[in-house]
Amino acid sequence: MLNPILSFSARRRMRSFRTMLIAAGYTLVLLLLAFFMMQSLMGSYVSIAAANAGVNAYAVLIVAQFALLVLIAPAMTSGAIAGERERRTLELLLVTNTRSFRIVAGKTLESFALLCLLIVCGLPVMCLTMLAGVSLFQILLGEAFLLAVAFAAACVGTLASALSRSTVLAAVLSYLMILAIGVLTAMPMILGYPQRITDVVYDTARYAELTPGGALKMISPVLLMNPGFALVALIQEETRVLNSYMEYREWGRILATWRMMDRAGCGTVALVSSGLIAASGFVLMCVSTLLVRPGKKHRKSGRK
Repeated sequence: MLNPILSFSARRRMRSFRTMLIAAGYTLVLLLLAFFMMQSLMGSYVSIAAANAGVNAYAVLIVAQFALLVLIAPAMTSGAIAGERERRTLELLLVTNTRSFRIVAGKTLESFALLCLLIVCGLPVMCLTMLAGVSLFQILLGEAFLLAVAFAAACVGTLASALSRSTVLAAVLSYLMILAIGVLTAMPMILGYPQRITDVVYDTARYAELTPGGALKMISPVLLMNPGFALVALIQEETRVLNSYMEYREWGRILATWRMMDRAGCGTVALVSSGLIAASGFVLMCVSTLLVRPGKKHRKSGRK
């Protein structure tokens, strides 16, 4: 049976003219970025520099969409539960046959559906980079990463909303939580790795014998849940931009991370990270359900 919260909210949002304006504005911004980055491809001949500009356009479009989604998603869901508390309608929802999980899931997925619409609207613009040699698989991998980030960011906003009594407080808390998640999941790279990973990186023979699966296992799972790390892996897969910056530098922990990511396969790292990010978002949504669920006093009074 279709979630009634999701059905009502999605129908109301999709009938709004504001949704069309948001989708059109999002697509227009991406088109302008693509035109600015790929205008060298519109000449009478295509040079190597023009082809590189097309590949760079892919990286710019991915980064732009990542930034927009991280900014938009928490704001969309921060009022999901807190808004119901402000209007004093949350108790009315809880006494109906709709369970707390369906309420939270409906509120989260309704906003996530709009984010999916924006990502789909940006897909044709992303496909323009195929003129510069970007593969369809790489574009689809980027879309999967953006979907995972959008879902996780929406779940963060829902959790902040479940913890707050007002929409404004929930919005501020959601951005603070995203900042905290970004910093905490990057701690393995900031604080350092066990000695074994540096031993392998700086030992040419052991590094040459290391398999992609073994290299992936040596990367901390906490770091794999960092959206920024997955974004860097995704860009590195296509542009190899880190090669010129890292080849002659001894940056210790950052160098070890880059070498392991490169050995494991940047596309594989981005795909695994996307899965972990989406799974983390689902866990946050379940935690939000526990916060919304009525306490024992409400249950006893309801029985009486």
